[in-house]
Amino acid sequence: MNTFDAVIVGGGPGGATLANIFASRGIKVALIERQKDFSKEFRGEALMPSGKEVLDQIGVDLDAENIKYRKIDQLNIFYKGALIGNPDIEFIKEGQFRWASQPQLLEKIIEKTSDFKNFKFFRGFKAEDLIYENDRVSGVRIRNMDEDIFLSGKVVIGFDGRSSMVRKKLDFSIEKFHQPADVLWFKVPYPKKFIPGSQAFFSLFPMSMLVCIPVYDQKMQVGWVIPSGSYGELKQQGKEKWVEFIRKNSPKGFSEHLKACLDNNKISDPFILKMTLDRVKKWNKNGALLLGDAAHTMNAVGGQGLNIALRDAVVCANHLVPLLKTDADTKDLDFAFEKIEKERLNEVRQVQEIQSRPPKFIFINKYLIDLIFPIIKIIFKFRIINRLADKEFDKISKGFDKVKLEV
Repeated sequence: MNTFDAVIVGGGPGGATLANIFASRGIKVALIERQKDFSKEFRGEALMPSGKEVLDQIGVDLDAENIKYRKIDQLNIFYKGALIGNPDIEFIKEGQFRWASQPQLLEKIIEKTSDFKNFKFFRGFKAEDLIYENDRVSGVRIRNMDEDIFLSGKVVIGFDGRSSMVRKKLDFSIEKFHQPADVLWFKVPYPKKFIPGSQAFFSLFPMSMLVCIPVYDQKMQVGWVIPSGSYGELKQQGKEKWVEFIRKNSPKGFSEHLKACLDNNKISDPFILKMTLDRVKKWNKNGALLLGDAAHTMNAVGGQGLNIALRDAVVCANHLVPLLKTDADTKDLDFAFEKIEKERLNEVRQVQEIQSRPPKFIFINKYLIDLIFPIIKIIFKFRIINRLADKEFDKISKGFDKVKLEV
């Protein structure tokens, strides 16, 4: 049996960051990651000021480490192909919205953490099951192609995303928030002729929406919001059919760009992401703690998954590092788990409330939307929406609560 102070399931941004903090503070920690190559799994890459603040605190500087990223300098909103506004959002103007290469970011965090002898990284191992002692989780059984390994720890932390093994095995009670949408993601070369520079845009049309973000590899990440469960039919129709539908409802310049991309086979293979939005009713059970998407699954709205996970890691470390350095008993650990949840719950609730709105709005009566958007276009001219949008984005980009590494 391999014995550790902490066993973390999931080597995404939150899990890797928490492992880094633990290891750098003298905590013996194991980190389990099922992928051998971080690029094999899509995870959030939108880095807000709230998330960058955490990276700064653990000594990861995107520029100094040569981690690829792209800043977004303008946001445009189109409806039925016509521009209706350019929200004047302060943090975007200041270059604080970055789309960072998560594979490079994760490799750098792991590289820095590997300098500590009390850190063990199990790359390419799948967490198969939990281990118990006196009805309390005391470890994890992991497996790769060749072997089973048993890891024991004073605490087991499930940072293993929306399909969390830890959450499933312990049958956590979940509060689900209905989301009537899925997102079909794909990439195309960045459309320089249509929008020069590094601009993002929303393109709305009845019962659907495109979210288009310039990313670090000189491409544009396109998210097509579609009714939940509709991808099967779209897939049967073939790529040409659904690309043609998007083209018909897109701004002319982007429509032409998509046509050229289709003709030259420059549209990446799409993948579907459920617009899941849920939260476990209690974040710990039988000695195991859930964090990140395992505890509170975020949808794609506002690019918050990465940033919230990083902030979860800091708060967790603040409470657990002092205890793991001592012979704290299970009551002390459980009490710390409760304090972590209490400290994070306010921000998570508010972000999830904001995230729940757009998917519902998109699928309201299309005739009502046709009435609403001409009014919005007029309001944009008077800068009213700009001020409201800036205020809303300021909250979601900088965080609702102060999160600072204190250990």
